[in-house]
Amino acid sequence: MANIRQINFKNIIWMDFINPKENDINHLRENFNFHPLNIQDCMRDSHRSEINLYDDYIFLVMLFPVYNRATREITHGEIKFFITRNHLITIHHRDFGAMEEFFKILEIGPSIRTKFSDESPEQLLFEILNKLFLYCFPMVDHLIIDCDVIEKAIFTGKEKQMVSEILLIRRNITDFRKIMQVHKSILKKLIFTFKVNTIFNAKKTEIYFENLIDYSKEIWDTLENLKERIEALQDTNESQISFRLSTIMKTLTIISVITFPLTLIATLFSMAFTNAPLRHNPYGFWIIVCSQAIIAGGMLWVFKNKKWF
Repeated sequence: MANIRQINFKNIIWMDFINPKENDINHLRENFNFHPLNIQDCMRDSHRSEINLYDDYIFLVMLFPVYNRATREITHGEIKFFITRNHLITIHHRDFGAMEEFFKILEIGPSIRTKFSDESPEQLLFEILNKLFLYCFPMVDHLIIDCDVIEKAIFTGKEKQMVSEILLIRRNITDFRKIMQVHKSILKKLIFTFKVNTIFNAKKTEIYFENLIDYSKEIWDTLENLKERIEALQDTNESQISFRLSTIMKTLTIISVITFPLTLIATLFSMAFTNAPLRHNPYGFWIIVCSQAIIAGGMLWVFKNKKWF
């Protein structure tokens, strides 16, 4: 039972399961009449948010982004909720700083716990979800800053260094979008259930859950803009790299074109024929060199007039 924490309020109980083992899950089986499939889901990772509705409880799975500072990747963490008339049970395998901080505040602050005196746990659920949504906004801001840094680097000659950076940020945005995609619809379904199910009292909390929908919409809209922006930055970066490559190839081509006739002239005059031009002329070498210089200069002048470089 070491992985189970509990806070008692006036009319409700919050039980928090951290990295539950089989004996912890057995506690749910023995003390609550939850569906076996829901109990089974608590022992494995979920890859999508979902909500299951029953007459006497709600089983809610919500995915939230987790930022790994070591790898700079955004992955998902999940929280499973059992919501009954007088119990709120949370189950998670990863630490969520915002929820952990909230739990500790309630644990050491009896006066704060008096705020949650409702007969059903909707208000407490709202506070947890509210803090988790607010926890997402700094990550969104970080992605915006990353895009700003990439945009500045692209136009300061650091295109090659930005290739891997763009792919990392684009993957983070894509994963973030997958996590947040269904939150809005799930929250709407949750509000509707609170309204129609008589074991819950949603009159006081309905407007607050509407705020959560606004949060999810705001995050989603921002991620949509970031998706379009990072794709545009990737296209721009690839164009910059292609332009630089084409410039290099053009320069090398011009050098090859200029070098070819000079090499041809040098080869012709180096043939060992007795009657070869300038063979016995004491100034023959300098005449050939000057001729090559004039030809090279003429070709460069033509290329420059045609704006080929």
